[in-house]
This record gives sequence, C-alpha cells and structure tokens, in this order.
Amino acid sequence: MSKSRFKTSDTSINRRTALKYGAGAAGAAALAGRGWSAAAQEATPAASAGFDLSGMEVSGDVTIEYWQYEFESKTTLVEELITQFNEANPGITVRQRNFPYDDFRQQVAAAVQAGEGPDVLNVFYGWIPAYVQQQFLQPLSQDAFPHDVIESEYFPMVQAARVGEEYYALPTAVRTLGLFVNNDLLEAAGVEPPTNWEETVEVAIATTQKDGDNFEVVGMTWDIGGQGHHWWRECLIRQNGLLPYSEDNREVFWSEPEGVEAFEWLAAFLLEHEVTQSGFQTDGATAFQNGAAALHVDGSYRVGAYTTNAPELNYSIVPLPGNVEQASFASFWANTITRNAAEGDKNIAAHKFISFLSSPDVMRQWTPATGELPALSALAEEEQFTSDEKLAPFIESLPFSYATFLVDEAALRQDVIDAFDQVILNGVDAATAVAEAEASTQERLDEYWAAIDEG
Repeated sequence: MSKSRFKTSDTSINRRTALKYGAGAAGAAALAGRGWSAAAQEATPAASAGFDLSGMEVSGDVTIEYWQYEFESKTTLVEELITQFNEANPGITVRQRNFPYDDFRQQVAAAVQAGEGPDVLNVFYGWIPAYVQQQFLQPLSQDAFPHDVIESEYFPMVQAARVGEEYYALPTAVRTLGLFVNNDLLEAAGVEPPTNWEETVEVAIATTQKDGDNFEVVGMTWDIGGQGHHWWRECLIRQNGLLPYSEDNREVFWSEPEGVEAFEWLAAFLLEHEVTQSGFQTDGATAFQNGAAALHVDGSYRVGAYTTNAPELNYSIVPLPGNVEQASFASFWANTITRNAAEGDKNIAAHKFISFLSSPDVMRQWTPATGELPALSALAEEEQFTSDEKLAPFIESLPFSYATFLVDEAALRQDVIDAFDQVILNGVDAATAVAEAEASTQERLDEYWAAIDEG
C-alpha cells in the first residue's frame, strides 16, 4: 500500500499487521512450575462472560499489590472493585498503591531496580515492549487466557499487548479521542460543532474572547504534550491522506507534504489564527472544565472526570473533524503481572485479579465511572453505552481509530513536542522541524528492529 491517499476501510483499527509486535520473548513457564493446580490448567473461559478461573485456588492467605497512576475516577472505582474482589476471593487480599502520573514510570523503574514493586501493574500499552525487554513482566497464561478468546472478543487494538507469541496484559477499557464542545460558548457565537477542518477553524475564531491581549476564552485548547501529539501524529496526518508509518512499522512518513501540511494546520491555531495560548489556565483539560475553552481534543476517560469535577458544565462531544479522510487515536491501559508474582499463590492471585478486572461486570461499572470504553467489542454495542450521548461519539470512532506502534512512548512524544517548539519558539519552518522529528523517531525504530532481526 502506498503511504499517501489510503482508504479508511483498508487501514482500520482491524489491521493486525500494524498492531502486532515483532519482539521475541521467552515462552511462558509450565503452569505446574508456578504452582497452578490441574483444575486451573483445565479451566475453560466462558466467551460470553469473561474468563473462568474458578478452578484455581490459592493454598493459603496471600496479599498482592496493585499499582496504577493517580486519576481520581479510576482510583476511587478500583478501591470499590478491590473490595468486591476480596469478598469474592477468600484468602486473597489486594492492596492498591497510586502515584502521580509524572512520577509513575520513575517509581516503577526504581522498583524494578530494587527487586520490589507491584505484583499486578496497570501499564500503558506502549510501555509493554520495554518492560518485557527488561524482564519485568510475566506472560499471561494461555490456559487461563486463550489467545483465540482474546482475539475474538476484544477490540483488535488489544494485540498491541502481545509481544512475540505471548500476551502480557489485558485491558479493562479502551480509549479514543473526540472533540469536546462547550455548548454555551458555541450557542453564544451562533455556530455549530465542526465536522471538518475548515469549520473547526471558523468555530475557534468565532468563540475566542479576549480582553485586550489577554484571553478570557480560547477557541481551541493547546496541549501538544497532552493529546495534541497524538492528534497530529495519528489523526491529522491520516485525515490529510497520509499513513504516518509503513504497514510494517519500520519507516516513518511524517515529512511527506501531507504530514507537514497537517502540522502547519494545527500550529496555525496558535501562530496565525491566534485563538489559543500555551499554558492557558494550566492546561487544556482544566480550561475546558472551567468553561474557558470552546473546543478541546481529549480522550473518552475525561468524561468521568468532568462528571465528578464539573457536573454543571454544558458540553457535548463529536467525532474528531475530518478532512479528506477520517481518523482517531486509540490507546489503552492494561493490567499485567510482574516478575514479583512469577509463581505460586501470588501468580494465581494475580491471574484471578486480572480476570476479574477484565470481566464484563467490571467493564459495565468502569465505563460510566471513567468514560473509558469497554474493551470487549460486544459490550460496546450494548444500548446503555450506544445511547449515552457522551460515549456514543467515541464508540462511533472506534472503527477508524489507530493504536501507535511505540518503541519508546516518552521519546516519541518528546520528538513531536520538540518539533512544535522549534516552529513556535524558534521560528524554524515546519518542514525542517518535522523532518528532524521524523529522523529522531526513525533512528529509534531502526535500532529496535535491528535488535529484533538479530535476535
């Protein structure tokens, strides 16, 4: 397939080759070597009701530790879920620890080096390859979580949690991006939610409010370090008719004319249209929550936060405005087992807890509380979700949502941030800045695939 002018139907989220990791990994150790009972090995997942690990029993009381980053709607819900799990699983106690997002990876890295840390870790899908290479994660048992069940019941993006022949994590929920719209501000300006690039600029200009040089309301938020880098890399580039990567994820195409044009379109909100400001009210999510932003690109998880923190906010959500094509970004956090629970009762307890967090019942609690979408495709079609005006636009976007192949998520994010900083702060032309970012990302891809090919 050529890198330009793709057809959405040919490159939907169902593209297995674009999501599959090529990294080799050691196979899972025999279940018996981990203390699994014969009954556990023979357990068969119930396709319509999650996985069935009822035949697994711990030999005595065991406590496992669960780590995730701090996000109020998620941590509060997980505390409730842990209570449910502990009551249903006598002998197993789960304890949750949370860390600020900015410190989370550092805390995990420190734990890895010290031989400590969690037994079950909530991990961003893009971090899995690095953690596998560090031998920090244990593959999920194929007897407990058969691959054919995972791949038939979950959205195809789940394959991003597979390294080589093993799955290392399962998600409770998935995310896409959408356009958050302040209904009051648009109504006051006499405009409707935008559906394409041209309308997006028009609405942003119409809704911007200033007192002299000071913004009172930004027409569009500015968050390149938040969701903005995803918006350009996976959405705007594709919407402009260009594949950001080759089908085998070995070559970066950002510097093609369509990619540079998409970059310039986004930068123009700040440089040309003057409808936004970097750091306005700290960040875009906060500005929108405060009613001081008309348009804001964010993930479905933000719905839960706004329900809690801004219940009176009058807003709606629409799919990201498209151009010659339509596209959105897909991502997920997933639960994985660390080497601290590699065998014995801890391994059994960790598998049972992940099975619980991956169950339809938990997903039905998770989505209303957090705004994230069910990871099981059948659940996303349930009327309780499709009839929800806040969630429906995200569900609508799933067929044209893409999960980025991530060798180093933080470095990839920084490449894009640096490109925008070069243009905005230093006056570098967009083509040069994008080419530099592409070269940096390409170098890491080359190193990764060279190591994989040699191994």
